[in-house]
Amino acid sequence: MQKLLALVAFAVSNALRASAVGPYGQCGGNGYTGSPGTAQPPVTQPQPPVTTQPPPVTTQPPITTLPPITTQPPATGPPKPSASAGGLQDKFGAKGKLYFGACADPNTLNIAANVDVLKKDFGQVTPENSMKWDATEPNRGSFNYGNADRLVNWAVENGKLIRGHTLVWHSQLPGWVNNINDRATLTTVIENHISNLAGRYAGKLYASFVAVAFQAARKADPKAVLYINDYNLDSDNAKVRGMVNLVNRVNQANPGTVDGMGTQMHLGPFQPKAGGSGGAQAALNALARTVGIKEVAITELDIQQASANDYTTVVRACLNTPLCIGITVWGVSDANSWRSNTNPLLFDGQFRPKAAYTAIINML
Repeated sequence: MQKLLALVAFAVSNALRASAVGPYGQCGGNGYTGSPGTAQPPVTQPQPPVTTQPPPVTTQPPITTLPPITTQPPATGPPKPSASAGGLQDKFGAKGKLYFGACADPNTLNIAANVDVLKKDFGQVTPENSMKWDATEPNRGSFNYGNADRLVNWAVENGKLIRGHTLVWHSQLPGWVNNINDRATLTTVIENHISNLAGRYAGKLYASFVAVAFQAARKADPKAVLYINDYNLDSDNAKVRGMVNLVNRVNQANPGTVDGMGTQMHLGPFQPKAGGSGGAQAALNALARTVGIKEVAITELDIQQASANDYTTVVRACLNTPLCIGITVWGVSDANSWRSNTNPLLFDGQFRPKAAYTAIINML
């Protein structure tokens, strides 16, 4: 009955890391114990090509057969997400937006108070770690979807949209991928991984490395809305301009490659800031003007100390941007945030709504 829409996870382009690295790297997700995913120093010169490579692998290990997920995709487009009257999803949806979402995974689905808030206030969930490459294909050709399936099934059963996260990202890669040192093998591996992951959830995910990644994702799920998403796309800065230029080139050369653009918006009281002439509104305006882009979204919002003014500034920026379809906050409670020491979310450690939550409800 209450199903999800068709979409694939976002992809991050490593090429953009050289554009203008800001104060925050992309989060590794709560519970991730590997690299913190902090911003890397900019690459100032291209690297020379490797002239001698081992021969590409010509045979692939068999793909592990897994049981199907227990729910079926919808026959038509995205349904209206389910949530309680008077909550964030209800009020944001009434303004014409598709979703107000939050990240989740089986570890937080085990917390009753967290689940209660998800059901009441949020219409979409994004997997925090369970769809990343190290979780879904820890060994080459051997896929594990246990945690991802649990999240997808919970979301479908509770009428929530799902935003896939993430097909390709330079961090949280399994070691065997990092050890590949020739282009042909890496291309084959990327295509196989995306085909398997996107194909498994085709028709169930709402929302995804450029060229190869997008082509593979499109082949796996032709109806998917494909996103490119990155951190520090939260003001009128060089990285935003670099991302826009990249997508302009891609979509001009091959129309219809990239459908949507996402900005994570891990914000703070200093930099990056939500407001001002060069803040969230300027970033969304720039992304929305990109060639071929059908929609934009705020994909991982959290704000140090959860300033009510900053949160409402970001929400208002989305409301004022016709192509902005929704907002995902990166967690429900400060207790489970990857930045828990800065209290950045809308609910405190006891799952009580904070001033920022009330301010958003009042403005909507």
